[in-house]
Amino acid sequence: MTELMNAFVLKGYGGPEKLVYTQVPKPTPQKGEILIKVGACSINNTDISTRTGWYAADEGFQELLQDTKSYEEGKSTWNRMGVKFPRIQGADIVGKAVEIGEGVTPEILNQRVIVYPWIRTAIFAEYQYVGSEIDGGFAEYAVVPATNAYPINSDLPDTQLATLPCAYSTAENLLTNGRVSARDTVVITGASGGVGSAAIQLAKIRGAVVIAIVGANKEHLAKELGADYAYARDERLADNLANHQVTVSVDLVAGEYFSLVFKSLVVGGRYVTSGAIAGPLVELDMRDLIYKDVEMKGANRYEPAVFQNLLGYIERGLLNPPVAKVFPLSQMQEAQKFFQSKSFFGKVVITPEKKA
Repeated sequence: MTELMNAFVLKGYGGPEKLVYTQVPKPTPQKGEILIKVGACSINNTDISTRTGWYAADEGFQELLQDTKSYEEGKSTWNRMGVKFPRIQGADIVGKAVEIGEGVTPEILNQRVIVYPWIRTAIFAEYQYVGSEIDGGFAEYAVVPATNAYPINSDLPDTQLATLPCAYSTAENLLTNGRVSARDTVVITGASGGVGSAAIQLAKIRGAVVIAIVGANKEHLAKELGADYAYARDERLADNLANHQVTVSVDLVAGEYFSLVFKSLVVGGRYVTSGAIAGPLVELDMRDLIYKDVEMKGANRYEPAVFQNLLGYIERGLLNPPVAKVFPLSQMQEAQKFFQSKSFFGKVVITPEKKA
């Protein structure tokens, strides 16, 4: 008899109603794979962007992200390929290794593990992502390649560790691509979100001066994480940034603030980005790029070394990831609505219900 598990399954493009809480067959690890009993898995922008069709849209970006517009066409994952439905989303898996497939060393059994979410291939462009091309962690159990599961030694609870694989790794990858060091002054947009709040802490570990740009009334939260300066996105932002010699821009917002942030860079500055929650279509004055010798870099895929570096920070006690709210798995729809409100600071985390 097939053993079942609870999972939230994405049935197609659309609103939260496309997420269905149901029972599905518990996966069995194949050759080179392990089965993880999920302890926690957090929500990321990619979960919303994939569900709503944001990645492939040509317009109405904010309406899609707020579920006030529907999208029913074909190509809508982070790499603009079609999603195969049904799909269990969730990249940020933390839990216990409970079963192994052929060829996996048994030492990993019963260890607490955290998942590196990029499934690497020999071809860079063909990397896959957990919760996108393969099923993820919004379930009681998940199967991943054993090479993607890292034993973790930390006193932090699963709910905090589950903030790391997507948000913190993305932030560390941005800083790596931006070559951020103690010589830099870094401006971080969207600094109250998961990636932005991670970037504040990680940039401070590197010794940089950090300028956080946040929503109104969140400035004190950014400073509590270590930001040297925190400014609201308002009419004073341009004047506030003009007081600094910004060498690196970590942009997670884009949209109407792109030009202002880009122009704040000094000659020889570096602009790195991995997000565009305010809109992916921006206006760029090419003179700012050319005559200031600015470097521009997208930072999406990242190598295991970035993830391993991040785990080192955790095991040395250098990070304390903020968790905004924890929801049980059965309340995924409510959790995503809360996530879309952007009224919080930190990460939104999902935990499977504990069985009696």
